Amino acid sequence: MRFPHFTFALVVTLLFVSQPVQSASTTAAEWYSDCAAYIGVLTGTGDGDDLEITYCMGQTLGIVSGLETGSRIGALSMASLLALLLNLDRDSVFQIFNEVSPEELLGFCKPTNATGSQLISIVADYLRRHPDKAELPATAVFFEALQEAYPCASDPQNAGPQEPADAEQN
Repeated sequence: MRFPHFTFALVVTLLFVSQPVQSASTTAAEWYSDCAAYIGVLTGTGDGDDLEITYCMGQTLGIVSGLETGSRIGALSMASLLALLLNLDRDSVFQIFNEVSPEELLGFCKPTNATGSQLISIVADYLRRHPDKAELPATAVFFEALQEAYPCASDPQNAGPQEPADAEQN
């Protein structure tokens, strides 16, 4: 018996919806463990094979991209909610939203030439200085580490994007 595409999609959706949700959040400690070999390469204290390095780099860049995308989605959702709740002119709200840079939304201004290796070094160093944060979600630790390393110029307390002194260039 053939199922129409809609019926099949509905059945598959219901199967996934009815399954218990399991946390897919990687802790900072798990990220550090996954990247230990590459962190050793970056600090000159170890070596790693291509597969370990590629996995770490992919995971790191995925987390940073997720933060960047998530900040835009979150801000857009909040702008939509405010426009609805406060009966604001939607066109004006979205015009203002589009004028805000992704960096302003996110709270850090990563230089366009920042490398994945630099990001790994920044987060690894942050975790070494803040071992109490190891069990937090990796995204939270990345967020804090990158805000510390790359403050935005619009923050009156900071001069602008900075290159971390201890980040290696690779």
